[in-house]
Amino acid sequence: MENKIKTLLCKLGICSEESITELYPKVRDRDDVSVLTCKRSGVIFLSSSKHMEISHYASKNDFGYWEANDRKAAIVRCHEDDQRRCKQHENSIANKKWLDVGTGAGGILDLLSPLASETLAIEPQNTVRENLIKLGYNIHQSVEDVPCNNIEVATMFHVFEHLINPINTLRTLKSKMTRGGRLIIEVPHAKDFLLSFLGLDAFKAFTFWSEHLILHTRETLRLFLEEAGFTNVAVKAYQRYPLANHLYWLAKGKPAGHIIWNQVRSSMLDAEYENMLAKIDATDTLIATADAQE
Repeated sequence: MENKIKTLLCKLGICSEESITELYPKVRDRDDVSVLTCKRSGVIFLSSSKHMEISHYASKNDFGYWEANDRKAAIVRCHEDDQRRCKQHENSIANKKWLDVGTGAGGILDLLSPLASETLAIEPQNTVRENLIKLGYNIHQSVEDVPCNNIEVATMFHVFEHLINPINTLRTLKSKMTRGGRLIIEVPHAKDFLLSFLGLDAFKAFTFWSEHLILHTRETLRLFLEEAGFTNVAVKAYQRYPLANHLYWLAKGKPAGHIIWNQVRSSMLDAEYENMLAKIDATDTLIATADAQE
């Protein structure tokens, strides 16, 4: 089967045919796509990319992608992450011309647009994009459609792992940015503790998905950004899901433990658990920043 991600990984010298092995026999929503890993680099990717052309997203209807009936419900589902990202990046976006790639229901736009000097966004889902345009947002279907070359800050929050041609998309994005513009990318981590340390089959069956074409390591994310021409790449660890979530996975083999077992959470415990996971490079999330320079 066609596998553009595998071809790219081998071209960049991250993987070789000999270093690739099967990690899991299928993804949660397809039996004909398996999950591969590179024994040398630790990167995780799917056995095929053919099923994920851009039309996959363009054909989605309304807000069902977030298991929601309308925008308000979709924003509620994304609220915790949107609030957290707002706090993490508001200083970078304040008074800057900002582009959010793959903005989804646009909850992050509601929070950060008042701070930016100008806001643009990309959303390939037709009905969702049309809804955001009616609300007054400047939304385009693809990075290629953005009609300017002076974006000062661009963000991708759990979007990069969906891209079938990630390097080409990054290069196009870079061409839309001003010299010295800042790119911020958040992605799931291939070395997630539940995968790399615990190796939980229940978690594998849940987390491997046909839309996540690749799960990056620190090094592969850096190499992708540098290959696209970005500089000053820095990759930091972040943990989205706390200890309560992991305990629930161990006990019940199911997600949402941080909600169901909220009584065993505290801000201090969550922070210390994140610090521990960061020290062993086993957080569930990576956040990269990079500069667009000529």
